[in-house]
Amino acid sequence: MRTRSAKALGAIAMLGASALIIAGCSAGNTGGPSDAPTDAAELPSTDWVRADAADVQDGGDLTLAVSALPVNFNIYQIDGNESDTNDIVETTLGGPFKIDETGVPIVDENYASSAEITSEDPQVVEITLNPDAVWEDGTPITVADYAATWLANNGSNEEFINVSTAGWDQIESIEQGDDEYHVVVTFSSIYADWQGLFTSVLKESIASDPAAFNEGFLTQGMPSSGPFMFTDIDVTGQVITLERNPLWWGETPKLDRILFQAVSQDQQGSSFANGEIDALYISASADLYETAQTVDGADIQATNGLTWTHVTMNAKEGPLADVNVRKAVASIVNREQIAAAANTPVGVPAVTQGDYIFMPGQDGYTDDALPYDLDAGAAFLEEAGYSKEGDSWVKDGEPLELSVTVPADTATNIQRAEQVQADLGEFGIPVELVSVPVAGYFSDYVIPGDFEMVSFSWVGTAFPISSSEPLFFPLDSEQNFTGTTDEALGDLWDQANTELDPEARIEIANEINAAIWEYVPMFPIAPLPNVYAVTDGLVNWGATQFETIDWTLVGWAAE
Repeated sequence: MRTRSAKALGAIAMLGASALIIAGCSAGNTGGPSDAPTDAAELPSTDWVRADAADVQDGGDLTLAVSALPVNFNIYQIDGNESDTNDIVETTLGGPFKIDETGVPIVDENYASSAEITSEDPQVVEITLNPDAVWEDGTPITVADYAATWLANNGSNEEFINVSTAGWDQIESIEQGDDEYHVVVTFSSIYADWQGLFTSVLKESIASDPAAFNEGFLTQGMPSSGPFMFTDIDVTGQVITLERNPLWWGETPKLDRILFQAVSQDQQGSSFANGEIDALYISASADLYETAQTVDGADIQATNGLTWTHVTMNAKEGPLADVNVRKAVASIVNREQIAAAANTPVGVPAVTQGDYIFMPGQDGYTDDALPYDLDAGAAFLEEAGYSKEGDSWVKDGEPLELSVTVPADTATNIQRAEQVQADLGEFGIPVELVSVPVAGYFSDYVIPGDFEMVSFSWVGTAFPISSSEPLFFPLDSEQNFTGTTDEALGDLWDQANTELDPEARIEIANEINAAIWEYVPMFPIAPLPNVYAVTDGLVNWGATQFETIDWTLVGWAAE
């Protein structure tokens, strides 16, 4: 299905710390492993086949699947914040920072020679850009692009419908230093995850024009500042073609072309088996896992992931506006059973998630989830004014009934919704599954709040504290689909985002997590590892948790 996120599922989103990306099925974090080992920690962070440039053949095509063509190619605009779109666009963009295998941001010398804090009071960051870096039309990438990108995303102009203002709204100015390649960023307050704002940049002409930003790239690709560029978008054939960018200043890419073919999730297994696509994102699909095992030479890869499944409840109106009804639902749904059904069949550990910010196995993770407890669920409903009458829970003569909106032809989402339906139905709360078209699932239903419950996934970043904020605060955040918030979260996130001591930041993040569990706008279910099958011979691409893909090295092993 269409996934709304930062990255290829499991890769870091181009938006870095500023936002999580929607996936069909994720969130991320920083920090090392916790003292308590978990099954999740047994998987590697990157599992693709590594090869040096000399061992990768020159030329060839790579065909990858997406669930649908993007509705907007601008990943900074809310409708472009989907993982499929990020997967496509990341072949054409880059910035001063990339993420290494361990989740640490490092300078990408294709775009900058240095990027560092030069003053702590006020916080000042200075970036020295690579003067060889240019847009596909030959225009140099300069401080003007970074300043315009900041102004488009800091919330000062409401005409820009962006993904998130987090971090951008803490910048006081972006100015030219010694020359147009010297970027001086002054923050109004300390912002600990500042590197996450500089993993890509928009062209000034786009970032300074709300019309271009919002609607200029609905049917055309964004201008490239990376190793590949858009050369064709075939709406009829549902194929996007990218070819080598002739003005790319870095190492020549190994591949000639990258093709993204729109294929429904239900058809991706057969497409991979038939050799029509070169990789298969298995996620938690037992059927796809079984299919991949039958494909000759297919390499099945699995890593820890940044994706977590959840159920988001719309608290704006209806029964779910009552916090006790939300707590009841979270207590009645058997998350352990859903996690086991999702992960065990694809050969990876079943682990539930009880933290809104950190992933299991990461420093700072705490499980504050409401436990599976039917008696507690009944008590919450009684607190909300419901009583059990026969097989139903009734209040003021009206039986409690709910619905889950699901994207059609998306097996993993539908199966998860069916398990929620079964658990609540057995308890006496009928749940209707409302099937809607995949292409409009987010733009027409999730983002406008036209649902009662939905279950998709968030794809996270290497900067979990700052990037998770827009999911919950403020109420009108472009990523808060819950219809509710706790005003106290604003101050807590301000404290966390301005705290440079890692342990102190974690303590504040744990306070935030506990506060969110008090009003339960959504409930996490399970972290999803990244499970892929790739065609034999594909190197430097595949399953990864953090690592930024180097698209100049992706290709086919030399004979």
